[in-house]
Amino acid sequence: MGNINRTASHRHTTIQRQLLMDGTVSVDSLAQKLGVSVATIRRDLTIMEKSGAVLRTHGGAKIPQHRGADQAFALREQIDCDGKRFIARAAVELIEFDQTLFMNDGSTQLALAHELVASDIALTVVTTGVNIATTLSENRKITTYLAGGLVRHRTLETTGDFVEQMLSTINADIAFIAAEGFSINEGLTHSYEADAKIARTMHAQATRTIVLSTARKLCQRDRMTSIPASEIDLLITECRDENTVKPFRDLGTSVIIAEGAQYASGNIRKPPL
Repeated sequence: MGNINRTASHRHTTIQRQLLMDGTVSVDSLAQKLGVSVATIRRDLTIMEKSGAVLRTHGGAKIPQHRGADQAFALREQIDCDGKRFIARAAVELIEFDQTLFMNDGSTQLALAHELVASDIALTVVTTGVNIATTLSENRKITTYLAGGLVRHRTLETTGDFVEQMLSTINADIAFIAAEGFSINEGLTHSYEADAKIARTMHAQATRTIVLSTARKLCQRDRMTSIPASEIDLLITECRDENTVKPFRDLGTSVIIAEGAQYASGNIRKPPL
Protein backbone atom coordinates (compact mmCIF):
# COMPACT_ATOMS: atom_id res chain seq x y z
CA MET A 1 0.00 0.00 0.00
CA GLY A 2 2.90 2.34 0.77
CA ASN A 3 4.28 1.88 -2.73
CA ILE A 4 0.87 2.62 -4.22
CA ASN A 5 0.55 5.78 -2.15
CA ARG A 6 4.00 6.97 -3.17
CA THR A 7 3.15 6.33 -6.81
CA ALA A 8 -0.08 8.31 -6.50
CA SER A 9 1.78 11.09 -4.71
CA HIS A 10 4.35 11.16 -7.49
CA ARG A 11 1.61 11.40 -10.10
CA HIS A 12 -0.10 14.25 -8.27
CA THR A 13 3.18 16.15 -7.99
CA THR A 14 3.86 15.66 -11.68
CA ILE A 15 0.36 16.83 -12.60
CA GLN A 16 0.72 19.91 -10.39
CA ARG A 17 4.08 20.74 -11.95
CA GLN A 18 2.62 20.41 -15.44
CA LEU A 19 -0.24 22.71 -14.50
CA LEU A 20 2.17 25.33 -13.21
CA MET A 21 4.04 25.25 -16.53
CA ASP A 22 1.11 25.03 -18.95
CA GLY A 23 -1.97 26.23 -17.06
CA THR A 24 -4.01 23.25 -18.34
CA VAL A 25 -3.51 19.49 -18.75
CA SER A 26 -5.30 16.79 -20.70
CA VAL A 27 -6.15 13.32 -19.42
CA ASP A 28 -4.73 11.62 -22.51
CA SER A 29 -1.37 13.41 -22.42
CA LEU A 30 -0.95 12.78 -18.69
CA ALA A 31 -1.75 9.09 -19.10
CA GLN A 32 0.86 8.81 -21.82
CA LYS A 33 3.46 10.79 -19.90
CA LEU A 34 3.00 8.88 -16.64
CA GLY A 35 2.51 5.47 -18.22
CA VAL A 36 -0.83 4.76 -16.56
CA SER A 37 -4.40 4.32 -17.74
CA VAL A 38 -6.79 7.14 -18.55
CA ALA A 39 -9.02 5.87 -15.74
CA THR A 40 -6.16 6.27 -13.23
CA ILE A 41 -5.55 9.87 -14.30
CA ARG A 42 -9.26 10.64 -14.02
CA ARG A 43 -9.26 9.28 -10.47
CA ASP A 44 -6.17 11.38 -9.67
CA LEU A 45 -7.83 14.54 -10.99
CA THR A 46 -10.98 13.81 -9.01
CA ILE A 47 -8.94 13.49 -5.80
CA MET A 48 -6.97 16.66 -6.61
CA GLU A 49 -10.17 18.57 -7.36
CA LYS A 50 -11.61 17.65 -3.97
CA SER A 51 -8.50 19.11 -2.31
CA GLY A 52 -8.81 22.30 -4.36
CA ALA A 53 -5.58 21.73 -6.28
CA VAL A 54 -7.20 21.57 -9.72
CA LEU A 55 -10.43 22.38 -11.50
CA ARG A 56 -11.74 19.61 -13.76
CA THR A 57 -12.48 20.47 -17.38
CA HIS A 58 -13.78 18.44 -20.31
CA GLY A 59 -10.94 16.03 -21.03
CA GLY A 60 -8.52 17.40 -18.46
CA ALA A 61 -8.00 20.00 -15.73
CA LYS A 62 -6.78 23.53 -15.11
CA ILE A 63 -5.53 25.58 -12.18
CA PRO A 64 -8.42 27.01 -10.12
CA GLN A 65 -8.72 30.74 -10.69
CA HIS A 66 -8.13 33.00 -7.71
CA ARG A 67 -8.69 36.71 -7.36
CA GLY A 68 -6.34 39.69 -7.37
CA ALA A 69 -2.67 39.18 -6.66
CA ASP A 70 -3.36 35.57 -5.60
CA GLN A 71 -4.35 34.51 -9.11
CA ALA A 72 -2.43 31.35 -9.96
CA PHE A 73 0.95 32.38 -11.34
CA ALA A 74 0.78 30.15 -14.38
CA LEU A 75 -2.45 31.82 -15.44
CA ARG A 76 -1.16 35.34 -14.84
CA GLU A 77 1.84 34.54 -16.98
CA GLN A 78 -0.46 34.00 -19.97
CA ILE A 79 -2.06 37.45 -19.70
CA ASP A 80 -0.48 40.07 -22.00
CA CYS A 81 2.39 37.65 -22.63
CA ASP A 82 3.57 39.45 -25.79
CA GLY A 83 3.59 42.81 -24.04
CA LYS A 84 5.56 41.40 -21.12
CA ARG A 85 8.11 39.93 -23.50
CA PHE A 86 8.50 43.27 -25.34
CA ILE A 87 8.94 45.10 -22.02
CA ALA A 88 11.53 42.57 -20.86
CA ARG A 89 13.57 42.92 -24.04
CA ALA A 90 13.58 46.70 -23.72
CA ALA A 91 14.67 46.43 -20.09
CA VAL A 92 17.64 44.22 -20.96
CA GLU A 93 18.91 46.91 -23.33
CA LEU A 94 19.38 49.25 -20.36
CA ILE A 95 21.53 46.89 -18.31
CA GLU A 96 25.31 47.17 -18.27
CA PHE A 97 27.98 44.60 -17.47
CA ASP A 98 28.46 43.71 -13.80
CA GLN A 99 25.55 45.77 -12.50
CA THR A 100 23.51 44.81 -9.46
CA LEU A 101 19.76 44.58 -9.96
CA PHE A 102 16.70 44.30 -7.75
CA MET A 103 13.69 42.42 -9.11
CA ASN A 104 10.48 41.91 -7.16
CA ASP A 105 8.06 39.13 -8.06
CA GLY A 106 5.55 38.83 -10.88
CA SER A 107 5.03 37.43 -14.35
CA THR A 108 6.53 40.49 -16.04
CA GLN A 109 9.65 40.03 -13.93
CA LEU A 110 9.74 36.37 -14.92
CA ALA A 111 9.72 37.44 -18.58
CA LEU A 112 12.71 39.68 -17.79
CA ALA A 113 14.44 36.76 -16.06
CA HIS A 114 14.09 34.65 -19.20
CA GLU A 115 15.61 37.44 -21.30
CA LEU A 116 18.51 37.82 -18.85
CA VAL A 117 19.22 34.10 -18.97
CA ALA A 118 19.38 34.28 -22.76
CA SER A 119 21.74 37.28 -22.65
CA ASP A 120 25.51 37.26 -22.28
CA ILE A 121 25.71 39.78 -19.42
CA ALA A 122 27.48 39.09 -16.13
CA LEU A 123 25.22 40.42 -13.37
CA THR A 124 24.24 40.22 -9.74
CA VAL A 125 20.48 39.97 -9.19
CA VAL A 126 18.62 40.10 -5.90
CA THR A 127 15.00 39.00 -6.12
CA THR A 128 12.00 38.11 -3.98
CA GLY A 129 10.60 35.77 -6.64
CA VAL A 130 11.35 32.10 -6.02
CA ASN A 131 10.67 31.14 -9.64
CA ILE A 132 12.64 34.14 -10.85
CA ALA A 133 15.68 33.07 -8.84
CA THR A 134 15.33 29.53 -10.14
CA THR A 135 15.18 30.78 -13.73
CA LEU A 136 18.18 33.08 -13.32
CA SER A 137 20.25 30.24 -11.85
CA GLU A 138 20.29 28.66 -15.33
CA ASN A 139 22.87 31.26 -16.42
CA ARG A 140 26.21 30.87 -14.65
CA LYS A 141 27.16 34.47 -15.46
CA ILE A 142 24.35 35.68 -13.21
CA THR A 143 24.96 35.68 -9.48
CA THR A 144 21.51 35.30 -7.95
CA TYR A 145 20.39 36.06 -4.40
CA LEU A 146 16.93 35.03 -3.23
CA ALA A 147 15.84 37.32 -0.42
CA GLY A 148 14.90 34.88 2.33
CA GLY A 149 11.59 35.05 4.13
CA LEU A 150 8.07 33.64 4.19
CA VAL A 151 7.14 32.13 0.82
CA ARG A 152 3.67 33.06 -0.40
CA HIS A 153 2.39 29.89 -2.05
CA ARG A 154 0.37 31.25 -4.93
CA THR A 155 2.60 34.15 -5.95
CA LEU A 156 5.92 32.38 -5.23
CA GLU A 157 7.23 35.51 -3.52
CA THR A 158 9.20 35.89 -0.30
CA THR A 159 7.95 38.48 2.19
CA GLY A 160 8.52 39.65 5.74
CA ASP A 161 11.07 41.36 7.97
CA PHE A 162 13.93 39.07 6.96
CA VAL A 163 13.46 40.06 3.33
CA GLU A 164 13.53 43.77 4.13
CA GLN A 165 16.60 43.38 6.36
CA MET A 166 18.51 41.65 3.57
CA LEU A 167 17.47 44.17 0.92
CA SER A 168 18.48 47.09 3.13
CA THR A 169 22.11 45.85 3.16
CA ILE A 170 22.46 45.76 -0.64
CA ASN A 171 23.22 48.69 -2.92
CA ALA A 172 21.73 48.17 -6.38
CA ASP A 173 22.27 50.01 -9.64
CA ILE A 174 18.72 49.42 -10.87
CA ALA A 175 15.53 48.38 -9.13
CA PHE A 176 13.14 46.81 -11.63
CA ILE A 177 9.73 46.90 -9.98
CA ALA A 178 6.37 45.60 -11.18
CA ALA A 179 3.08 46.12 -9.36
CA GLU A 180 -0.68 45.70 -9.60
CA GLY A 181 -1.12 49.29 -10.72
CA PHE A 182 0.73 52.47 -11.66
CA SER A 183 -1.06 55.81 -11.77
CA ILE A 184 -0.22 59.50 -11.54
CA ASN A 185 -2.13 60.17 -8.31
CA GLU A 186 -1.54 56.92 -6.39
CA GLY A 187 1.87 56.01 -7.82
CA LEU A 188 2.98 52.39 -7.72
CA THR A 189 0.37 50.29 -5.94
CA HIS A 190 0.12 46.74 -4.59
CA SER A 191 -2.47 44.40 -3.10
CA TYR A 192 -0.46 43.75 0.07
CA GLU A 193 1.34 45.98 2.55
CA ALA A 194 4.32 43.60 2.56
CA ASP A 195 4.74 43.97 -1.22
CA ALA A 196 4.61 47.74 -0.93
CA LYS A 197 7.29 47.72 1.79
CA ILE A 198 9.56 45.55 -0.35
CA ALA A 199 9.17 47.92 -3.30
CA ARG A 200 9.96 50.92 -1.10
CA THR A 201 13.09 49.24 0.24
CA MET A 202 14.31 48.35 -3.26
CA HIS A 203 13.65 51.91 -4.39
CA ALA A 204 15.57 53.38 -1.45
CA GLN A 205 18.58 51.11 -2.01
CA ALA A 206 18.85 51.56 -5.79
CA THR A 207 20.46 54.31 -7.85
CA ARG A 208 17.64 54.10 -10.37
CA THR A 209 14.08 52.77 -10.19
CA ILE A 210 12.42 51.42 -13.33
CA VAL A 211 8.78 50.37 -13.42
CA LEU A 212 7.78 47.53 -15.74
CA SER A 213 4.07 47.86 -16.53
CA THR A 214 1.80 46.50 -19.21
CA ALA A 215 -0.87 48.80 -20.64
CA ARG A 216 -3.51 46.94 -18.63
CA LYS A 217 -2.01 48.16 -15.34
CA LEU A 218 -1.36 51.78 -16.27
CA CYS A 219 -3.73 54.25 -14.60
CA GLN A 220 -4.97 51.43 -12.35
CA ARG A 221 -4.61 51.40 -8.59
CA ASP A 222 -4.61 48.82 -5.82
CA ARG A 223 -4.81 49.07 -2.04
CA MET A 224 -1.27 50.04 -1.01
CA THR A 225 0.99 52.74 -2.46
CA SER A 226 4.71 52.00 -2.36
CA ILE A 227 6.35 54.78 -4.39
CA PRO A 228 4.93 58.11 -5.64
CA ALA A 229 4.88 58.39 -9.43
CA SER A 230 7.13 61.47 -9.25
CA GLU A 231 9.97 59.35 -7.77
CA ILE A 232 10.03 56.81 -10.60
CA ASP A 233 12.96 57.35 -12.97
CA LEU A 234 11.71 55.37 -15.94
CA LEU A 235 8.59 53.54 -17.10
CA ILE A 236 8.80 50.72 -19.65
CA THR A 237 5.47 49.78 -21.19
CA GLU A 238 4.05 48.46 -24.44
CA CYS A 239 1.16 50.97 -24.20
CA ARG A 240 0.96 53.10 -27.37
CA ASP A 241 -1.94 55.29 -26.22
CA GLU A 242 -0.45 58.79 -25.97
CA ASN A 243 -3.27 59.98 -23.70
CA THR A 244 -2.28 57.30 -21.19
CA VAL A 245 1.48 57.76 -21.40
CA LYS A 246 1.78 61.57 -21.66
CA PRO A 247 0.83 62.37 -18.03
CA PHE A 248 3.78 60.27 -16.81
CA ARG A 249 6.16 62.15 -19.09
CA ASP A 250 4.68 65.47 -17.96
CA LEU A 251 5.41 64.44 -14.39
CA GLY A 252 9.10 64.01 -15.30
CA THR A 253 9.22 60.24 -15.66
CA SER A 254 11.11 59.02 -18.72
CA VAL A 255 9.16 56.53 -20.81
CA ILE A 256 10.16 53.75 -23.16
CA ILE A 257 7.45 52.24 -25.32
CA ALA A 258 8.51 48.69 -26.07
CA GLU A 259 7.49 47.09 -29.34
CA GLY A 260 8.96 43.75 -30.29
CA ALA A 261 12.73 43.76 -30.07
CA GLN A 262 12.86 47.47 -30.87
CA TYR A 263 11.51 50.63 -29.29
CA ALA A 264 8.43 52.06 -30.92
CA SER A 265 9.33 54.54 -33.61
CA GLY A 266 8.78 58.23 -33.36
CA ASN A 267 8.71 58.55 -29.59
CA ILE A 268 11.41 58.00 -27.07
CA ARG A 269 15.10 57.52 -27.22
CA LYS A 270 16.78 55.15 -24.85
CA PRO A 271 17.41 57.25 -21.73
CA PRO A 272 21.03 57.43 -20.56
CA LEU A 273 22.03 55.48 -17.48
